[in-house]
Amino acid sequence: MFIFQDGSVRFDEGFAVDGGCVRDHNGGWIIGFAKYLGSCTVLEVELWRILDGLNLILDRHFEKILIQTDSTEAINAILDNSSGSPNSALVRKIYLILRKMKQWKIQYIPREDNLIADSLAKSVRTRRICLRLFENPPLRV
Repeated sequence: MFIFQDGSVRFDEGFAVDGGCVRDHNGGWIIGFAKYLGSCTVLEVELWRILDGLNLILDRHFEKILIQTDSTEAINAILDNSSGSPNSALVRKIYLILRKMKQWKIQYIPREDNLIADSLAKSVRTRRICLRLFENPPLRV
């Protein structure tokens, strides 16, 4: 399974959104997701996005995953598992899920290769904190 991550943060309005999608090993769409997060740092948005994607994968009982994100800071936070980090609670939650997987890997993907996830994140326009699921990919990227 793959999780493609992306999101957007508008600091002037305190409007942080995460979004991503889960694909199978052939690149086929499984599910997309997006959520309004409130006021967050860019790193917190990235970590929430990974956590939301992992929870969706865990609910579907997948055991092997590849997480792709355009945030090297999030990758480093997860790989370093630095408990002194201000985001350590999010990193610990991510690790609890990753420990349940038989195999996992996290890698960098350039933003321009992540346009579907970007489109999902930008679809959130309300301040309701709930995870929106998308059974079908967006028509336009």
